[in-house]
Amino acid sequence: MDRLDLIKTTKAYQSVADDYHKQKLPHCNLLVSPDLMSRELFATAFASLVVCDDKNSVVMQNIAKKIHPDVYFLPKSGTLKVEDVEVVLDRINYFPMEADVKVFVLSNFSSATTQAQNKLLKTLEETPPNVYFLLCSEKDDGILPTIKSRCRRLELEPLSESALNIFMADYNTDEKTIEVANFFGRGEMGRTDFALTNKVVGELVDLAFDILKKCKSSSNLLEYAVKLLKYKDNLALFLQIYSDILGEMLRLQILDEKNNFAKLDFDSLKNELSTDAILILIARLTRLTEMLQRACHSTLIIDDLLIETCKCANMKS
Repeated sequence: MDRLDLIKTTKAYQSVADDYHKQKLPHCNLLVSPDLMSRELFATAFASLVVCDDKNSVVMQNIAKKIHPDVYFLPKSGTLKVEDVEVVLDRINYFPMEADVKVFVLSNFSSATTQAQNKLLKTLEETPPNVYFLLCSEKDDGILPTIKSRCRRLELEPLSESALNIFMADYNTDEKTIEVANFFGRGEMGRTDFALTNKVVGELVDLAFDILKKCKSSSNLLEYAVKLLKYKDNLALFLQIYSDILGEMLRLQILDEKNNFAKLDFDSLKNELSTDAILILIARLTRLTEMLQRACHSTLIIDDLLIETCKCANMKS
């Protein structure tokens, strides 16, 4: 089963396919998923469905390669702008060249300029019967309410456990890396692929566990500050991993469930932080991530994180 077939196992795609075969598929659709790879695969599957009903392998390959003349992927790079919408308006009334329909896939839509979104409004409201739109976005934020109201919203869920296992089976790697990818990936293909192909993810997971277990006094601060500075170019990734681990610790504490990640020693963290301490650290990580996005110096962020971790470690009764 290839990656496109895995996307077709999702409820979001099956909903689209059902509506299409019942001739009830809306012409304007908004796909929301935090995972870029999944969004791109869904767009290919969506276009293949409405252009050839998944029955012509050559057509499907051309769509995947973004060379089909009736399927437009915009923008070519970066943010969707007014000039990109003008391309849509210019081509929307042309007869399709090969298919019976045309498909416009508009990527990164949450970052589209307000002017571009406003220029598209009337077209979404009065879409020709042989035209389909798929707006792809990481999140809802940044999309005008008037755009949302004109689109059918599709939320692409993570892959099922069985589909994810099929996906990971293509990688020749060790069990620990598979477990890290399973934890970090959250069922999303792009994140899982990144963890499976970048050893830095496993290194940062190990470092995060080590800090949470051992950073309990001022004597530990310099040691871990030096270690973290080696990964300053991956600091955003580390903050995300640290937050993910804290979130899993919180889940295990509150629900008192068995650790689902056998190769990751969450049991060793069980008594390291109180529930209140975990919540404080999670809130602090949100703040530190915002600081990093504003280009705050990485050393200050690292020091702040380690000091807060040390304080929280000493909060437990």
